[in-house]
Amino acid sequence: MTITDPDTIPATPIYTITVSSNGVAAVNGEEVTEPGLDANEARVRALAEVRIKAAFHGRPVRVLAKEADGAAWPLIVDVNGDVVTLDRPHPTPPAPAAVPAQASPAAPSSPAAGEPVVTRAPEEAPQHPAAGTQARAVQQPAAPDAGRATAAVPPEWAAPLPPQYATAWAEVVEHERAGRLVEAIVAAAQVEAALAGAFGPLAPPTVNVMTVRATFTVRRVEETEEWAETTELLVQTAQRRREAGAPEDETQRVISNAHAAWVRLALEDAEGARETAESVLALLGDRPEHKRRVEAVFRLLEWGAAK
Repeated sequence: MTITDPDTIPATPIYTITVSSNGVAAVNGEEVTEPGLDANEARVRALAEVRIKAAFHGRPVRVLAKEADGAAWPLIVDVNGDVVTLDRPHPTPPAPAAVPAQASPAAPSSPAAGEPVVTRAPEEAPQHPAAGTQARAVQQPAAPDAGRATAAVPPEWAAPLPPQYATAWAEVVEHERAGRLVEAIVAAAQVEAALAGAFGPLAPPTVNVMTVRATFTVRRVEETEEWAETTELLVQTAQRRREAGAPEDETQRVISNAHAAWVRLALEDAEGARETAESVLALLGDRPEHKRRVEAVFRLLEWGAAK
């Protein structure tokens, strides 16, 4: 794909690439290469890391490449590796809007629609398993907003969990708030299994908690590098949501995360990616907003076959 209009790329995020005198490249201060590389080679590897981040966003991203002499080059990097050098600085990001204080509910609410894809922890722990717990791209997901209006969400998908599961869900919330994502995932899986046994795997509470579990898994994937397992879980979650008739906007966020995880899998394990490509393509379908993602899947499959 060719980046035809840089002005359409959002002002944030901007990834800063630096290369030290000993050949270590860093992206936003995080080292991504070992010492001893040629500066150009280190920069190319840093751009490859940014390409992965672009894949998680599902679109091109802005980059500031800094030289050792202090010069800085504004760039745009696309999912497929295209790089455009701009002839002007990146636009100044808008000031963040003030977030009104919100009261935490006394009991967990339902799992509800939120914002898309993954890599910083949310500012608040989730108050409820809601259809809106999907990750912001593998960047990280936002915590569900307890005060978000749910008028557009069908009542059965916005209803609180049955009261007998309040204690178990509170344990999930406690683990997540304390940063114990492994424990939160395990606890969420237990709640999900209990709900499936009582109401069935396609019941809204069950599917909503499965969506939360998938979100937590996405938040850990850069640490675990379990790209195949994470892709499979996200695909299964999207398929389950479709089969259950869950709100489509959140399902699309799960699908976007599934694609982002699959892209990383393709870069790490081309053979493993081929095994799940058909499922990912089926989820993407022919929706116009997924056109670039579908193209990226085919390009990466061709790239893997040529290796």
